[in-house]
Amino acid sequence: MPDATPFPNKSSWPKAVTIIAVAGVLSGGGLLALRMVRDMPGAALDKGTALLKTLGGEAAKVARAFNEKTVRQEFTSHAAELAGTSRFQFATLREDETFKRAEAGSTAWGLIPLPKVVVEARAPVEYSYYVDFAGAWEFAREGSVLTVFAPPIAANPPALDVSALQFYTLEGSVWRNDGAVRDRLKDTLTAALRERVAKNAGLVREAGRQRLAEFVEKWLAEKFSDARDLRVKVVFPDERPLSPAEKSAL
Repeated sequence: MPDATPFPNKSSWPKAVTIIAVAGVLSGGGLLALRMVRDMPGAALDKGTALLKTLGGEAAKVARAFNEKTVRQEFTSHAAELAGTSRFQFATLREDETFKRAEAGSTAWGLIPLPKVVVEARAPVEYSYYVDFAGAWEFAREGSVLTVFAPPIAANPPALDVSALQFYTLEGSVWRNDGAVRDRLKDTLTAALRERVAKNAGLVREAGRQRLAEFVEKWLAEKFSDARDLRVKVVFPDERPLSPAEKSAL
């Protein structure tokens, strides 16, 4: 008796769709492919073709957005909504600050020197740093690396805890009024805090770079299905290399 001809497998299309899904995983669109395969258990082969077309369209979104210069516009329009504010605050420093003032004086028309008075003020201060979503943003893609040229690091006004502010007289004299020196020290605190805001900005730079890179990577992954493999590099304005025109102007 001749061997029976094997009956063709009418359900061979799931294998083909499975292969398509695996290829989607390798190309970065895997989650979309697996969802579509899961949701169409009785689909025919022509739906596999539709799946390929859909994946192709998704994979081209991020490249098209960069070519059309729409990434910046979409980022600035959606980032503030994601962050809940127009500023991306990435670091807060709490420091116990010390401020000191020393004054020397004289009497008898400057002929008799008086002892020096040294007063000190101590208080907790909070410094917070951010970048502005409304500032100038630029995006440059080269292969799998996305360079984000972010606005400069800015700071909110430092918050000095006035309720905990304490003054001390380190050196005094019965001939001098240390209360007046304390008042003059108090008047200089605002300017001193501004200087320390700028100084502390260098301490939070790397934290800001990392937090901002994570934020942009998350936004890209949510916005573009083919952007999950992009590595984000953040560059602040004072780190950008000078253009030839800028170098010649120096």
